Amino acid sequence: MSATPVRVGLVGAGAIGLTHAETLARSATATLVGVADPTPAAARLGDAHGVPSFPDLDALLAATAPDAVIIATPNELHVPLAHELVRRGIPMLVEKPLGATADEATLLADAAARAGVPVLVGHHRRHHPAVRAASAAIAEGALGRIVAASVTSFLRKPDDYFNVPWHRTAGTGGTFLINLIHDVDLLRHLCGEVVAVSAVASRAARGLDVEDTGALVLTFASGAVATIVVSDIAAAPWCWDLTAGDAPRFPVHAVDSHRIVGTDASVSLPDATVWSHAGDAVWTTPLRGIPLPLDAANAFDRQLDHFAAVARGEAEPVVGAADGARNVAIVEAVARAARTGRSVAV
Repeated sequence: MSATPVRVGLVGAGAIGLTHAETLARSATATLVGVADPTPAAARLGDAHGVPSFPDLDALLAATAPDAVIIATPNELHVPLAHELVRRGIPMLVEKPLGATADEATLLADAAARAGVPVLVGHHRRHHPAVRAASAAIAEGALGRIVAASVTSFLRKPDDYFNVPWHRTAGTGGTFLINLIHDVDLLRHLCGEVVAVSAVASRAARGLDVEDTGALVLTFASGAVATIVVSDIAAAPWCWDLTAGDAPRFPVHAVDSHRIVGTDASVSLPDATVWSHAGDAVWTTPLRGIPLPLDAANAFDRQLDHFAAVARGEAEPVVGAADGARNVAIVEAVARAARTGRSVAV
């Protein structure tokens, strides 16, 4: 590995931008060289990390000439900014969702592929030690045939979260596009490709233009099925963000949020406990839970190390632009299924 850290510019000084800045501050593989955001938050974040701030991407690039860029802006800005980086040949990490629509995300993925510019999508859960361990166990056949999965994503966002216009605007906000897309990516990674979705959604609790609660069924190419129930107005701990310890701003509760179920065993996440029968694999035999061995690495730290390797040309993105566009397409299908009350093929 090169001894020189990758010089990274950061676009977006909101909550996830802060997380990326903090991750860069403790990294040995990458270093922050500047922050761009049209609001005063840019100066605050830049000052906190001893780097200059700029009003936009062009100014950041002109002044700092970074090796790579992280895009952590509102969703509708991801694709326009990414196209500019593709034009300039600059490797990038784009926060999820890759685009506000599947069409624009696909066009970006195609443009990046033609130009040979690497795009890593910020589905950071792929880098979590528990996910890596579960993925390896599944690949080794430890669970048998995957038949089902169950996901809960319950959390209580504060009311002022929705003072940000794009958080409450259809097409850019809502718990499907902001939160559910992480679960879609994780299930695709562990269970295979999604081929159909059914869903219901509710706006009743907050009364905004975007859903606050929803439930859906995913059907996979293998024949496996998954249920996901999501709500961002729920007083509950059963959510990846509140159990995995990825970001210091969230408390950690000793419960699970994801369950991947096989014919021989099952695994819960993020505790990475494999459940199997202590004898004959029948319902009258007790099951025992054995934790998979995990290291203590943080998902954002691992994602940044991977991004640095991608920027140097030493690795291909774990979650590339085509994967990111596919995730957006599935979330769009979920929204369409909820509107129509019909199953939607994807």
